[in-house]
Amino acid sequence: MAGYGVDLDLDLDVIRAWWSLRSLLAIRWLAEHGFDPSAPGCEVDVLRARM
Repeated sequence: MAGYGVDLDLDLDVIRAWWSLRSLLAIRWLAEHGFDPSAPGCEVDVLRARM
């Protein structure tokens, strides 16, 4: 990536932000459709593992 003049840390932050947003939207969808997003292995666990 350095050869392309791209700041790798910035790119990783963008990817992490997108992943967090996707997980938060998935939590909302799961809750609205009767699923438990905090069940073991679901989206809440995924977000906690990333922190």
